[in-house]
Amino acid sequence: MKTDFTRDNLRNASYWVIIIAGVFFGLIYFRAFLEPIVLALVVWYLIRTARKYVGKIKIRGKALPGILQRIIAFILTLSLLYGLYQIVSVNVKLISANADSYDDNLQIFINQIKEFTEANSDYIPEIDVQETIDKLDYQSIVSSVFNSVSVVLGNFALVIVYVIFFLIEENYFGQKLDNLFKKEANRQNVMGILGRVVSAVNKYFTVKTQVSLITAVVGYFILLAYGVDFPVLWAFLIFILNYIPYIGSLVASLLPSIFAIFQFASFWPFLWVFLTVEVVQIFVGNYVEPKLMGRTLNLSPLVVIIALSFWGSIWGILGMILSVPIISVAVIICAQFPSTRAIAIMMTENGYIEEDDPKE
Repeated sequence: MKTDFTRDNLRNASYWVIIIAGVFFGLIYFRAFLEPIVLALVVWYLIRTARKYVGKIKIRGKALPGILQRIIAFILTLSLLYGLYQIVSVNVKLISANADSYDDNLQIFINQIKEFTEANSDYIPEIDVQETIDKLDYQSIVSSVFNSVSVVLGNFALVIVYVIFFLIEENYFGQKLDNLFKKEANRQNVMGILGRVVSAVNKYFTVKTQVSLITAVVGYFILLAYGVDFPVLWAFLIFILNYIPYIGSLVASLLPSIFAIFQFASFWPFLWVFLTVEVVQIFVGNYVEPKLMGRTLNLSPLVVIIALSFWGSIWGILGMILSVPIISVAVIICAQFPSTRAIAIMMTENGYIEEDDPKE
């Protein structure tokens, strides 16, 4: 009996290893196929959110027809995304066009470091960064960034096609669920799970968007006050990178700070820009965001950082941004089945899941 129990455990463990390995291989191998679908889901979510606000518009006391609401929300969302692309592309082109002057300023900064280290050679070891700097081709780096943005835009046509079909599909989704689950109890259970998933994802992105917007706006005025070039671009990057847990805010503070060295050829602008923007990041991230987010997600910080590393390694920045919502959905789904309930508990922060949390 004990032997059979051990064999069953080993068999189940083997199945899980094979499934996980297959999923991991599929995510990497089919990345080019899956990424446009995931982006389409994000755009579809944005359109649904915009539709909620459009639905509040009333003419002569009546709301707009449903089809008109969708069309307006669709146009508004695409216009916003295209405007963001134009902001990024124009600013990146300007940085690339002025790369030579920034390179000259960097050379001045390097010479200042050399003079300082030579004057204090008894206390500071010699720092030779010239060879490393010479190996960097800033124009090609900036151009590669612009090319990456162009590739995203190139795939955007496919994303829009997926979005259109998602919008069509949602009309029949409820009917399909009714036909798929004939028993009312099963249907209500599935709808409850979907409701919790939508609620968790919506709460996360709503709060993150608010927090990122606050940080980006404050960061914009800080950079404007310091006279840093392209404050709109850096504010946009601050906004986007704040969706990445833990490391996103640090990178968002470093990017405009490092650029300040290229612009002003001095260490002090770097220091002041970094400290000021980072203080805003810390205050918003540690005070404002917890107040807005509450304890809705209840995810273990260890699980979050592992998920961040995992999804970042296979899907880059997109994976990092989506890592927390993916884990939140995984916890909700795993909590519904006895065989995976333990996994859901281990991924939570306090060991309780929503339906058995004594504080609920």
